[in-house]
Amino acid sequence: MANNNTQSSTQIDKDSLEISEFLTKRYRGVSVYGTVMILLAIGIIWTAVLTSEQVQQYHEDYMALQKMKVEHRNLQIENQRLVIEQQTFSATPQIASRAVTQLSMYSPSNKDKLILQPMAAKPGDRLNIEQPKTESEETDTTTAPSLGGKDE
Repeated sequence: MANNNTQSSTQIDKDSLEISEFLTKRYRGVSVYGTVMILLAIGIIWTAVLTSEQVQQYHEDYMALQKMKVEHRNLQIENQRLVIEQQTFSATPQIASRAVTQLSMYSPSNKDKLILQPMAAKPGDRLNIEQPKTESEETDTTTAPSLGGKDE
């Protein structure tokens, strides 16, 4: 067993010696070890810059989200206020008072009302359909026959 341990430790020492020799060799005046360390440093700095950009973007998006939440709450409050106002104005007395005050409307009296009752047409009856008047009819002051309605 001792022989196996010494053989494996010599193998590890031999591998590490080869790696260290490889790293200390210079190729055209450039050390491999120095190049690897520079590349690692550049990689670390690059990931740090990307991470800081992502954190900054997250903070900006979070602030925008908070502003939208506040705006959403304000819009909900405004919507509730408008619904209450709509319900208030849709009440029948409110509509009637606005019609009278703003539109000068009034409830018609009995003499302003005309109630038409349907009547069955008899064969040979002429329908009372207005035709365009000629000049001789315009000068006539007679009234047209009624439609069969009653004034109430």
